[in-house]
Amino acid sequence: MVVKISTEQLSNLRELESNNYINSLHQIIIKHSPSLADDGGLKFHLIDAEQFVNENGFTDKKIKTEFLIMNAYEPGFYKTNTMQNWILNGTESPEREYVKYQQIRSNFLKRNSGVENE
Repeated sequence: MVVKISTEQLSNLRELESNNYINSLHQIIIKHSPSLADDGGLKFHLIDAEQFVNENGFTDKKIKTEFLIMNAYEPGFYKTNTMQNWILNGTESPEREYVKYQQIRSNFLKRNSGVENE
């Protein structure tokens, strides 16, 4: 049996899925960082970041989630001119450029905290 759905129904399903994803991620963040529970803008930051990754071709669910979590702790980090230039004007896809940024950031933090690179 083939189920046919309209474009509007598909759009509604995608919106529902997005809302569920944001709500779940919001609860996980609050659980692990209770201090963010008082941040009335947290959900907005998550929604805004999700829109950015979707508009810029991020496809890996794990990377998308990491991006949104990063934005929960550093709201708007990707909106600075430097990050916009890095992510959107790099030699690879925005998703790949973000991964490279995270790798460099992680190595920098490890080096400056005295932890050896793994």
